[in-house]
Amino acid sequence: MNRRAAGVSFCFIATILFVSRYFIVTSGVVNYADVPLKRALVRLGDYDILLILSIVSLIIGVIYIIKGEIDKEK
Repeated sequence: MNRRAAGVSFCFIATILFVSRYFIVTSGVVNYADVPLKRALVRLGDYDILLILSIVSLIIGVIYIIKGEIDKEK
C-alpha cells in the first residue's frame, strides 16, 4: 500500500470515529424533539476519546497524503 492510499484510509477511519460519537450518543433518543436531543448532545462530553482519536487519525492521514505527494514529485 502506498502512502497516499494509507493517508486516505486514515482519513476514512477519522470520519468513522467522528460520526460514531454521534451514533452512540443519539442511539437511545427516540424522539428528536428539543429536550431529548439537548440531553443527548450534553452526553457528548463523555465520548471525548473518540474525538481525540479521530483528530489524531486525520492528522496522520493528511501527513501520509502530503508525504506521498512529495515522494511522487521526486
